[in-house]
Amino acid sequence: MGGMNARRGSRDLLNAGCGILFLFGLAFGTGWRTQTSAARKGAYPLRVAYFPNLTHAPALVGVAKGFFQKDLPDYDVSTRVVNAGPEAMEALLAGEVDVAYVGPSPATNTFLKTNGQSLTIVAGACSGGASLVARADLPISSVRDLDGHSVAVPQLGGTQDVSCRHFLLQSGLESKEHGGTVSIIPAKNPDILTLFRRKQIDAAWVPEPWASRLRSETGAKTVVDERSLWPNRRFTTTVVVVRRAFADAHPDAVQAFVSSHERTVSWIQGHPAEAQSTVNGELKRLTGKLLGNLVLKEAWGKLDFTTDPNLTSIQALASAAYQAGYLKAAPGTLPGLVDTRALLALKGGK
Repeated sequence: MGGMNARRGSRDLLNAGCGILFLFGLAFGTGWRTQTSAARKGAYPLRVAYFPNLTHAPALVGVAKGFFQKDLPDYDVSTRVVNAGPEAMEALLAGEVDVAYVGPSPATNTFLKTNGQSLTIVAGACSGGASLVARADLPISSVRDLDGHSVAVPQLGGTQDVSCRHFLLQSGLESKEHGGTVSIIPAKNPDILTLFRRKQIDAAWVPEPWASRLRSETGAKTVVDERSLWPNRRFTTTVVVVRRAFADAHPDAVQAFVSSHERTVSWIQGHPAEAQSTVNGELKRLTGKLLGNLVLKEAWGKLDFTTDPNLTSIQALASAAYQAGYLKAAPGTLPGLVDTRALLALKGGK
């Protein structure tokens, strides 16, 4: 990925964004509260964080089908549901979670900001499944048309936020806090629906199923399927990260979890209809709403579930985070960020 060098003070950006997000929370509610399930007594805890998104289907299925619990009998697996990557990374840094399904951008940012001491990516989970959508009543048909408009992202510093800023730069645009003309507004995914209905936001760069829900429930239109902006239409949306201190202390648990994750992804690939039903049931449990069959089918078609972390894509997103001002230095080749030894062991590698 190329682009202009837009390194600027991310602290002001984050402070401003947090203020905006707080106001939106007061105005429209939080959608859902962070949910944590209790661990069973008698074994060492293993705490897993993930989002209620289709792009986190391996986590949703692994929990719903009981794969994680069955495959790690010596560990008490508990779960924590969060809204976006930076929230998951805050919990990981605080030692509150051990494994997280998260976008590659917050994972990479956290890795670099802690000099590689906080986490490692042990597997991929999902490729694709993010889009730029806009209100149907506005003349927005390309990224370039966002000039003078507002666009929502799930959270500042998250993967969709970084992608949005990168492709704005490629189109010759900048966010307002960097002297440009595009307002980037952080809001929880359920709140973005409310903003669209009230016509208080013009566009959104969001993961599935939220892009499809915006189209179905508000009449929004797809401006860009993000796959069209990437080589071979492939870009990493979700990875599995492990807290490094946990990995060092419990390598057997990491191996067992990666094995369970691989089993779950394989099950999803082999049982697409049942997987969609299972995921939809989990979304209903977590968000209070089932997806319509047409929305679910449409959104599912934009996803590719895979254990391949796609290091090339991760490196490209890291460069985009640098351009957006979230990193102080160019990320380089990111040695130590991705550790696929557990995956290779499943295939008989070394």
